[in-house]
Amino acid sequence: MAITENEIRIRFAAPATDEARTAIKARLATAAEELALLVHELVPGSREESEAISAVELALWWAQAGVDRRYVPRAKPLAPADAEAACLAAMAEADIASAPGRL
Repeated sequence: MAITENEIRIRFAAPATDEARTAIKARLATAAEELALLVHELVPGSREESEAISAVELALWWAQAGVDRRYVPRAKPLAPADAEAACLAAMAEADIASAPGRL
């Protein structure tokens, strides 16, 4: 995917913080901490342990960045069929935005 000016603005915008995003990011952090503690418990102290914990940290960072950059709060949860339609529409919109001259 080619990087657009809009994508650059999204990537470098100040993180949005609201109650919904904070709650999601806290859930992610809790799960990542649990996994890192499990790795520490089960993997002998080594470079591999360190790399695994660093990878968990990096995954958390990217997941939280995705929440900050892409999360769109909804007034009410969508039904599964509506959620799938919304996802497909968003994917099509992103595809069109990435290469408008292609269509």
